[in-house]
Amino acid sequence: MEKGQRFLVLLRHGIAEERSVTKADGERELTDEGHKRMKEIARGLRKLLPKAEAIYSSPLVRCKQTADRVARAYDDLAIETTEALAPDSELPAFRELVEGIKVRRAILVGHEPTLTRFMLDLTRMKAEALELKKGGCYGIRVDAQGVAQLEWMLPPRVTRRV
Repeated sequence: MEKGQRFLVLLRHGIAEERSVTKADGERELTDEGHKRMKEIARGLRKLLPKAEAIYSSPLVRCKQTADRVARAYDDLAIETTEALAPDSELPAFRELVEGIKVRRAILVGHEPTLTRFMLDLTRMKAEALELKKGGCYGIRVDAQGVAQLEWMLPPRVTRRV
């Protein structure tokens, strides 16, 4: 990676409990299958981005659990929770988060359709029907001038098999 460049992975949380009138959305947890798949996805991410330095997560439980799975794959990388990755977050908050990331390689755990909206804004791309599956991710390279380019989009089944 050239001097001044950064690489960001935008990762959608794993499979979570269904919406329910008895549990607040923010408290929905990963299912057993969600934990199992995120463990596999986290191992794949470690192979794709072996030198990740930071994890940022939405404060919702399912994202924190996803971030925790990823952190463990990296031997307990620190996790910072941020409202900038919450489902109702706006673009200015996301831009401020990205601009404030000082490490060269970071993983950001959030929600759809927010992550796709953020990726499109960051890369200045346009798309109609683009969406990450649960556990899917975007890999974005940001050059020293702040110009971002989408390098890859991986569905969870691919990342689990890396």
